[in-house]
Amino acid sequence: MITKRISEVRRKLRQKDEAPAFIVTSEQNRRYLTNLAVSNAYIIITPENKYFFTDSRYIEIAEKTLGDYYIVELFPEKNDAQNYYRELLKREKISNILYEENYIYLRTKKYFDELFGGFKLCESGNLLENMRKVKDFTEIENIAKAQKITDLAFTHILKVISSGLNSITETDIAVELEYFMKKNGAEKSSFDTIAVSGKKSSYPHGKPENIKLSKGFLLMDFGAVYNGYCSDMTRTVCIGSPGQKMRDVYNTVKSAQTAAIDRIKAGVNGREADKAARNIIKNAGCGENFGHNLGHSLGLEIHESPSLLNSDKEETDKIILEENMIMTVEPGIYLENNFGVRIEDLVVVKKDGCLNLTESVKELIEL
Repeated sequence: MITKRISEVRRKLRQKDEAPAFIVTSEQNRRYLTNLAVSNAYIIITPENKYFFTDSRYIEIAEKTLGDYYIVELFPEKNDAQNYYRELLKREKISNILYEENYIYLRTKKYFDELFGGFKLCESGNLLENMRKVKDFTEIENIAKAQKITDLAFTHILKVISSGLNSITETDIAVELEYFMKKNGAEKSSFDTIAVSGKKSSYPHGKPENIKLSKGFLLMDFGAVYNGYCSDMTRTVCIGSPGQKMRDVYNTVKSAQTAAIDRIKAGVNGREADKAARNIIKNAGCGENFGHNLGHSLGLEIHESPSLLNSDKEETDKIILEENMIMTVEPGIYLENNFGVRIEDLVVVKKDGCLNLTESVKELIEL
């Protein structure tokens, strides 16, 4: 997969009017092009060659794992760096250098302006981000494994909550979910776990506190990272017995999600999936209580392009879903100072529909 990705980058570079080099500094895109996670490195790809630079902490592992793909070298000494890169780029007959406009810090851009004086620095135009939109088999497999760990964590946390219902706190739940996922194969959590109960469940991204669970809905949003790839899932359960209004809202969200998932397939505008869910929520009288997008892609990052955009907003972007994109589908209803419900699954876009990677039940669970 590394060779294929590098070849695709080089093919795109050769299509430019003036063949440029591409410098990759972000951790996510470095990992995409190497499968290696290090904190300090960058890649330079030209139409003819590819270089991986790092410091002494990582040079040995880089040589062992990347030696067949890259020319692996230590960073040049600071006082010699400008001359070093000038000679390298002249040798490669390069005049333009592409950089990652979505990740670069201002101070790094200023440093590059000085370091690559005499060369033209240009934005990459989302070169790698566009490649990452559609997942290959290995990426789908990694995300599926991450989601499997997440599903196991949900089954586990239900038992933990039931056994300690009178004493467990929101923080306890968040910590236990993250601990369980790491104990069961995750590198880490995809993001800071959300576990909020009672009236706090109306906060779409509320933070868990060291307080006992309140009666009513408990909203849990969490995910695992496996081999660099993220999963994401939300489930809302009830502490105690829900009232009829709570049941109605929960069932509305569940129906909205089902309608959206049924609409997702290759060739569909992502707004159509959002509209399918949003119309159900509107018809239930809760349109103003679903403010965020229906979902988003993920992979090496928890939020990637594209997104299933809010069909009510006057935006011109047309997100046409492609086979093997992976999307979250997460409609919600949030009633201020009362309660909230969100249900989120992870699906792979296919030609005739989608493959749901999330196996956890969606029937309303009472604890």
